[in-house]
Amino acid sequence: MTSRPEPRAAPQIHRAIPPDQGSLAALLQFEAELRRWPTVAELVYHIANETRRIISYDQMFVLRRARIGDGFQVLAASSVATVDRNAPLIQAIERTIAILAADGAIDQPRDFDASALHDDAALADYPFGAWRWQPLPDADGSAFAGLLIARAEPMREGEAIRIERIGETAGHAWRALTGGVPVRRIRKMTVRERRGLAVLLAGIMLFPVQMTALAPVEVVSARPFVVAAPFSGVIERIEVAPNAAVKAGQPVLTLDDTKVRNELEQATEKLEVARARVERSTSAAFEPGDETRDITITRAELEVAQADYAYARDMLSRSRIVAPRAGIALYSDRRDWEGRAVNVGDPVLQIVDPRDVELRIDLPTKEQMELAPGNRVRVWLDAQPLWSIDARLENVSYQSRQTASGVLAFTVTAKPLGSKPRIGSRGTAKVYGRWAPLGYALLRRPIASLRQYLGL
Repeated sequence: MTSRPEPRAAPQIHRAIPPDQGSLAALLQFEAELRRWPTVAELVYHIANETRRIISYDQMFVLRRARIGDGFQVLAASSVATVDRNAPLIQAIERTIAILAADGAIDQPRDFDASALHDDAALADYPFGAWRWQPLPDADGSAFAGLLIARAEPMREGEAIRIERIGETAGHAWRALTGGVPVRRIRKMTVRERRGLAVLLAGIMLFPVQMTALAPVEVVSARPFVVAAPFSGVIERIEVAPNAAVKAGQPVLTLDDTKVRNELEQATEKLEVARARVERSTSAAFEPGDETRDITITRAELEVAQADYAYARDMLSRSRIVAPRAGIALYSDRRDWEGRAVNVGDPVLQIVDPRDVELRIDLPTKEQMELAPGNRVRVWLDAQPLWSIDARLENVSYQSRQTASGVLAFTVTAKPLGSKPRIGSRGTAKVYGRWAPLGYALLRRPIASLRQYLGL
């Protein structure tokens, strides 16, 4: 549907001339008004509705040549604020003018009977049967637009002269508002040009390109040592600051040892009791009686007590964890961990080598493509967005996982070449896949989405 602006009051050049002073003065005033409208839309609306002051008609349609093809399109109709291009009457009028254009009679005024040109149900029910086509000429005399007037009676000679005059003036005003180009037409290609374009497009679609995909990336340690809780308890303190350098054998984590120390004392007492029983049973073996039969049982109890004692002593020694190697301690913040209860195996911090890093790329499943170790990877980190880091792909996971952002992705690891970025840095990685035609690279995702939608 083509919308039209609300008409503004016609600009007054001079005092309005009463109709009784003659039709010539009214025509001159109307022509002056046509040249004062600032936009084509307002000009067209004015022509369709105010031309009644010059000639009488039942309805007028203003048409403009289409940008493509030889047809015309209805822009405005009298007594109608907007034009519905899908209305049967509008479509019938456009088909009628297309027939006139095909007959070569579009550049000259013409009176005709639409029912004689073609059989159209929309025009058969139209109450006004006398039609007048008045072209709006371009600089070369060809019609770039036109006025289609519908009346109950044919137009008289004097009215025809006035409407031809209005058509020339309206065409001049229209061209002035559009810089001399009232219709920016798109030239219709010849058969040879269409074939050439088809060959060119086919060549472009078959041009080989390398498949690529963008995905978030994070710099992580290649082989981190995870310091985990050896037993369930409470973290008493962390001995090193976050991101601080540590040496091999340096204490890094201390857990509250109250429970394990008490368990060691109980194990020690149980061990002493077991040893006393074994000594008593051994001494009784040299005396007559039935004490010798308990020697095996007491020795078994001694072995159990020794095992409990060794385990309790080992747990107490693990309450203070030392770094197994030199590196950097990675964790969030002391306040997040000190005084916090942890279970067996809960990771607390990592000891990493800042020179041994890799790139972890979360490749979304919708970007999945064929990847192989050794493929090229380029990384732009948020900390240095003006230059990239080259890397080589090392591994691609077979199963996808859900990332922290809720995206299902495959884990891709790559090894940076040259300088080693800082652990924890984030950015965007461009992963390069195999070579494929440009058409496949452009249509791969739409085809996959279509297949999922159709279930093929």
